Amino acid sequence: MNRVKRLNLYLCLLKAPLMMIRLMRNQRLKPPELRELQNKKLRAIIKHSYNHVPYYHHLFKEAKIKPSDIKSIDDLNKIPISKKEHIVNLPLEKLIATNINLNNCMTLRTSGTTGNPLSLYWEIKARLTFFLQHYRWQLECGDKITNKHVVIGARWVPVHPFQKIGIFETKRISNFENIETQIEEIKKFKPDTLIAYPSCVRILAKEAKEKGEQIKLSLIFTSGEILDEHTRKLARDVLNAEIFDGYGANEVGGVCTECVKHEGYHIWSDSVIVEITRDGEPVSTGERGEITATNLTNYAMPFIRYNVEDLGILIENECSCGSPFPLMKITEGRKSDIVQLPDGKAISALSVYSCLLPIQGIKQFQMTQEKTDRFTVKIVKDSKFTDTTIEEVKQTLKQRLGDVEVEVFVVDNIPKEKSGKFRQFITKVPFQP
Repeated sequence: MNRVKRLNLYLCLLKAPLMMIRLMRNQRLKPPELRELQNKKLRAIIKHSYNHVPYYHHLFKEAKIKPSDIKSIDDLNKIPISKKEHIVNLPLEKLIATNINLNNCMTLRTSGTTGNPLSLYWEIKARLTFFLQHYRWQLECGDKITNKHVVIGARWVPVHPFQKIGIFETKRISNFENIETQIEEIKKFKPDTLIAYPSCVRILAKEAKEKGEQIKLSLIFTSGEILDEHTRKLARDVLNAEIFDGYGANEVGGVCTECVKHEGYHIWSDSVIVEITRDGEPVSTGERGEITATNLTNYAMPFIRYNVEDLGILIENECSCGSPFPLMKITEGRKSDIVQLPDGKAISALSVYSCLLPIQGIKQFQMTQEKTDRFTVKIVKDSKFTDTTIEEVKQTLKQRLGDVEVEVFVVDNIPKEKSGKFRQFITKVPFQP
């Protein structure tokens, strides 16, 4: 980080306490007040994007709309939806605001799981807002600033600048370290809270259970991958901790998180607008569709009506926790996490591979759909693996998938993605909506 950027970061950190107070107050707004806050922020970023971001200026011109046409969330559908395929090959100067000093920005990249990675620029203030919202989420779920935190693989979590005086004291452990080393580091540090990808939690809990390791945690916060119910149960039974899951994307930041009631995921409405769309049009509340998000804070590289290609559902009911932030449900993950069967049916990959999670003898596995009727499964075995484990995997999948071919291979290890995430399911079958 250069000197100018470091100075800007320190100046923003001085404002962090006041920013945090405002963010905490947002959670106490009434729904009409929250909507008006969204509309105000929406009008501002629309005007800015039209005037200073070449991509959006051209997009609005093509759609024959002006900033004055977008007065509220109800007008959003006048703007064409953007997808990664529309912008990934554009020059950065088309996507970055012309009036923003890049010395006031942080850079990161999308993981590239579904194709080419994308370079992103975030204003330092906008990125700090994201970090503070993450802390707000943790505190609302019972975390404490004096708790000790261990982070495994979760790159969205910063090292808090005040941890030397006991505030959010954090230890990072690489998820590329072998699991034995991870456990030893955790036992030495004795954390209260774990922040990790769901796959990291699952591997940790399974190893601790098999080896009889005593790991005592209070809270676990996950994001970055789909969280399955088997992993939730493992966390409770083995790690004695309750899991709170969150969802976001590097392009648009944090989107939604669970609260203590676990009745859905609360949308971070003070920084993002979420629509659920299908074929470019919003669907009704309660219907499944593609998550389309508009970030309201990042003026350096705005994303307006951006289809992140994940699937979700808006929930009509209010949460019993009393939060004004509306609820949504994260369903199968990405469109690429859909299993398309020979009979034309399409089902969630999560509903398929989760049936393998309880099978004894498997430390880790990865499932690949080679063709509509052919699947391969790589398995890393543990001490409970027997001669019947492979056959159990085959029969379990055939019961779920029908008349398909299943091949199982035992391997020593299954590599993670460059991002550190673990892909439980891979498909080579093009998605057919």
